[in-house]
Amino acid sequence: MLNLKEYHRPKDLTEAVALLQRKQPRTVVLSGGTWLVGEAPRDVEAVVDIADLGLNRILVEGNLVRIGAAVTHQQLVESEQLRTSALRVISETAQAMSGLNIRNRATIGGAIVTADAASPLVTALLACDAEVVIAGAKDKTKPADAPSDFWKVLPLAGFLAYRRQILDEGTLITEVRMPLPSPDTRSHYTRVARTPRDYPIVCAVAAFAMKDGIAGHVRIAVGGVAATPIRLSRLEFGLEKKRLADWLDGEMEAQMALLDPPGDWLGSAEYRKEMARVLVRRAILAVAGAS
Repeated sequence: MLNLKEYHRPKDLTEAVALLQRKQPRTVVLSGGTWLVGEAPRDVEAVVDIADLGLNRILVEGNLVRIGAAVTHQQLVESEQLRTSALRVISETAQAMSGLNIRNRATIGGAIVTADAASPLVTALLACDAEVVIAGAKDKTKPADAPSDFWKVLPLAGFLAYRRQILDEGTLITEVRMPLPSPDTRSHYTRVARTPRDYPIVCAVAAFAMKDGIAGHVRIAVGGVAATPIRLSRLEFGLEKKRLADWLDGEMEAQMALLDPPGDWLGSAEYRKEMARVLVRRAILAVAGAS
């Protein structure tokens, strides 16, 4: 960060958002810093360190799991709240993100902001119905002179689709939240990579409950077939309240026909589409077999 001129460590969210919403100098959030230190744009001149904002806790409140934006990947790996339910897939994919040294610094908020095509953690969060809580969000339907809403809650998929516009407004992710799965919900993560320890080329997560061979509350996400991980909504709808043995093959074909992944040096478009087919099917059958 050769052009850094200002460092701020605010004590409350209002101060943090006010700093981020300044027109000049360009100001960004500093949390774990694993992306920012290595890849920050050259025009970044100020950072807002969120270490003192209390965003590093994992809480279970009723049927809601709340994960602060500054919770590290290693905290996710070690969390008992996550590892004792179908949300253990979040712990598993957090471990798959990187080695221990980086996991001790990298945060869940940073993983969402910088999410690439095959992020295991973001793929799992999508399959767990994650939402993003944002401070400083503006309500564009209000008159210009009306006060803006300070808080906004967005589905993770919606945030990923518009994250650059949202962040350019000077907003701050404060937490990720998701419903606590029912006791009979199971989840499974699977991947393909160049070596067993490599970052995935394509990955998939399935989560649902099974009763008498019928799937319920089906959630399926795949990474490596679009700019960011995506939910397979067509397949989810096609399998919901259906007997998997009768519907899986047909619904898989219908969903895969909609995928149009880009190709690159890690894998052609055809390879990525075929791997998505294999991995999604594997994840679904693994959940069905464990239920």
